[in-house]
Amino acid sequence: MSTRNLPSAEQVKRRLRIQHEQPAWYALKTGPRKEKKLNEELQKSGIETYMPLSRELRQWSDRKKWVEEPMFRGYIFVRTVTNDFIKALNHDGAVHFVKFNGRHSVIPEEQIEFIRKIVSNKIRYEVSEEKFEEGDPVEVVQGALKGLKGVWVHKKSKYNVAIHIEQLSRTLTVEIPSAFIKKLPQPDDEEAEAGK
Repeated sequence: MSTRNLPSAEQVKRRLRIQHEQPAWYALKTGPRKEKKLNEELQKSGIETYMPLSRELRQWSDRKKWVEEPMFRGYIFVRTVTNDFIKALNHDGAVHFVKFNGRHSVIPEEQIEFIRKIVSNKIRYEVSEEKFEEGDPVEVVQGALKGLKGVWVHKKSKYNVAIHIEQLSRTLTVEIPSAFIKKLPQPDDEEAEAGK
């Protein structure tokens, strides 16, 4: 029997990983203003997507109108396995799946749920490309976002919780009363406690 046609150990491991891979959320980069159409087409083809929308008041020369725009312009979230990326990429408007450090980047389920809660509870938010380097880790202890963790930020005399979605290089900031937030221990604090 010839060993020339047998797969290598690495190929076998990769095939097994793919066979047992669980679907996860990934960010799919879209063409300009293609988010809604691509989202609709992916859903029609049986691919699970999430494209959070926000309502914005637009001013035209003759009127004002409320319109729904994607919360993250140029991106939609796709729940799939990496082996099925090509199915999504074959649709018009799909550019590429977001990579971080050279690997396709999974969006944690908690971050998707955080966004869903913000949208469904009509909580005021702000999306920015700013990364918050400073601030204490916090957890929301009351209200619709109870249990969510983020970074405490003080802006314009309002308290906000920010969650950085590293894969999109975006930060989502939500206004939450300070009474609803508790400070979590810093990693340095935990190490000091463990050393006692």
